[in-house]
Amino acid sequence: MVMRTMSSVAKVILDRQQELAAHQAALDRVRYFNSQMDDPSQHGQRFTNLHEFIWQKAEGAGAEIAVANYFGDYGFVPKPPNKSDEADVGNNIEVKWTKHAHGHLIVQNKQYERDDMVAILVTGLSPVYLVMGWMPLHMIMQPKYKHPNQGNYWVPKSNLFEMQYLKRSNYGDN
Repeated sequence: MVMRTMSSVAKVILDRQQELAAHQAALDRVRYFNSQMDDPSQHGQRFTNLHEFIWQKAEGAGAEIAVANYFGDYGFVPKPPNKSDEADVGNNIEVKWTKHAHGHLIVQNKQYERDDMVAILVTGLSPVYLVMGWMPLHMIMQPKYKHPNQGNYWVPKSNLFEMQYLKRSNYGDN
């Protein structure tokens, strides 16, 4: 694992074992829910085939590993999808990955039971991920970020807080 900070963005490079862990997590997640490519839980995303579907799940798991690495947890193993009150990483971090370099942090319109949760946007493709920034979920779920057609919340990268400030914030001790 290699990590470099570029201005306000952290670049994290996974090693081979971490990439394999991401692939295993993707397979486990697809099997766990017996997920289908057109399942409503995929929020309208379209997949060409099962391999593309699993690939996207693997990239999401890789992004979780990258965030854990950013915080010094190099042995992190992604878990199956969990309840809305359980974090992807640590005690309060939701990881949101997008394949789009200029993509938004997207949060689905669902009830989060904890007020201390934050979402972190990650872009890039395995093994190289960019940890772009963060924002508390309660700040994301505001009318100004609500997508007019999809009903979920889209936060532009320019509105995210820099990663260096998360550890120093009220949300950084969790």
